[in-house]
Amino acid sequence: MTAVPAYDTDGGLELVRFAHRLSGSADLDELEARFIDGFGRLMAVPMYALYIFDPESGPPGRVVSSNVSDIFLAQYERSGREEDPLHEQVLDTGKPAYNLDLMSDGEWLETMVYRKVKRIHDIRHVVEAPVIASEAVIGTLNFGTSDPTHRFTAREIELASAIGRIAGTAIEGIRIAGELARERDQARAALELSGTAVVLADPAALTFVPNDPARELLDRLNGGEDHLHRVMARPFGEKRFSREIEVELVSGETATLRAHSTTAPGENAGLITVLELGQSELELAAGPLATLTSREREVAALVVRGLSDREVAEQLHLSHHTVSEYLKRIYRKLQVGSRVALTRLLLHRGNRQS
Repeated sequence: MTAVPAYDTDGGLELVRFAHRLSGSADLDELEARFIDGFGRLMAVPMYALYIFDPESGPPGRVVSSNVSDIFLAQYERSGREEDPLHEQVLDTGKPAYNLDLMSDGEWLETMVYRKVKRIHDIRHVVEAPVIASEAVIGTLNFGTSDPTHRFTAREIELASAIGRIAGTAIEGIRIAGELARERDQARAALELSGTAVVLADPAALTFVPNDPARELLDRLNGGEDHLHRVMARPFGEKRFSREIEVELVSGETATLRAHSTTAPGENAGLITVLELGQSELELAAGPLATLTSREREVAALVVRGLSDREVAEQLHLSHHTVSEYLKRIYRKLQVGSRVALTRLLLHRGNRQS
């Protein structure tokens, strides 16, 4: 007697529960465990397997199975898959295939796939359904029985097809999430190498996650991470915004903390914020600056902010030699002999180090 699947008896409620569990899987290991746990109850079949093809090379990829031996699985990959008429039809049509819809029972027993593989468990009735994502076959769902009287119904095959699409959507979501995570990690690594100070904010946990350059920047401030609540407060309805606040450095100097924030993609998205710290030109002593030309003032201000000659040259689109000549003139006019002396002279009104 043919077992009646839960899909028929409770209006699809069990299928909905199964779909919810699959779609909530954090990774492929969890998805496979949930598939094994739920598919047998949903379909009432003794033997079943889920194949997930490798996205680069195709099958075999990954496989998880119930009541099927390792010898069976190894033999299928070694010589059975290429001889399997069901597998060929699934790949050609993107639709489920049932062995006794393709041939008689006697013909099935004479196929190479039965003689090489299926006879290990005497599988007399077998269905293979495609696992589909974005209209592509990314795996297969296989189930069968050795009971020669257990003929699978059209309703069971229809259910298997639905499960294949559910599993495919879940697998695609896991792969996309994994790719996004890799891209995020690569971007964070690139930012680390560039020295860019970045802070990630988790709205659910109300926590900040600064990278190493951001931690170094915050360590220079009195109050450290306390300033993040002010500078990263998102205006209502805004996905991108910038804000700057005046802060005090641990050295006693005043500085401007600038934050450029954007909302991260995804549900319950947090913020990704780039931090910058710099002195304002208004903090530089006006008297000494009055003796300099406009370009000399620009060079002096950047030097005071800690930029090297090379960085000053890049920011002002000058050659390294030109910046060195400007510095010599600045030192001569202001009667100083080093960057430290220049910084002390131009910041003495605002940094308590007069």
